[in-house]
Amino acid sequence: MALRSSHNMLSPDMLRKTTWKGSKTPPFENIENTTSGKMWSSIPGGHKWLGYFPVYDREFSRFRGKRPRVLEIGVYRGASLRLWSRFFGVGARIVGVDVNPQCSKSDNPGSNIHVEIGDQRDAAFLKSIVEKYGPFDIIIDDGSHVASHQIASFNALFMTGLKNNGIYFVEDLECMYWSNTDDYRDAPVTSTDFFKMLIDVQNSIFEHYTYQDFLVHSPTGLTEYSVFDIAKSLSNIKFARGVLVIEKMEQEPPRVLHL
Repeated sequence: MALRSSHNMLSPDMLRKTTWKGSKTPPFENIENTTSGKMWSSIPGGHKWLGYFPVYDREFSRFRGKRPRVLEIGVYRGASLRLWSRFFGVGARIVGVDVNPQCSKSDNPGSNIHVEIGDQRDAAFLKSIVEKYGPFDIIIDDGSHVASHQIASFNALFMTGLKNNGIYFVEDLECMYWSNTDDYRDAPVTSTDFFKMLIDVQNSIFEHYTYQDFLVHSPTGLTEYSVFDIAKSLSNIKFARGVLVIEKMEQEPPRVLHL
């Protein structure tokens, strides 16, 4: 793998090439030791990186048994939809969207699993899904993995399609790094760089104000600030290998108590 210029900021010890061994022989810890992994191992018709299951358990467990509304972009053979139905339990509403009409075979309203056919780039289509089934507690983008598509879906869904205290989850960011193809990197920036940018947006308030403006015990402290609207909803932005987790939660402006 070619080094990026920023990689050279790491110490030589960190950049030293080493051997990393993995086993192809079961049992696999991430399957055996996670709730979602155990469930997935009994559901045919899908494929997932094993490292996702601990992330699913960690990020999604608080919604189990709470009748969440879940939107997944990308249906394939419907295995993920069945996983979420089982994982979140009775009363969960699971909605899948896919551009392939064949995916409608996974539609199962009797089990509260619904499939709609449409393009994840189409903001009007996504709006209709939110109006019909949402807003959602969890949105999972496991669709085309193409940068421009992931960016378009986020822009269409995050503000109005995702509930406060909800999670926006993007899978398969490794597609931005494959060296054998450029098919997924079709935007001016990769989707990984786009989502990294949200960290800058989250902290952009500090570009326009000073430390004194945030003091709560001083008459110089402010109570109103001008910010990007999305900054008021960005709680946590977390990356795992190949995965992004964004927690949407109404935020207060930064405040500091200096005694």
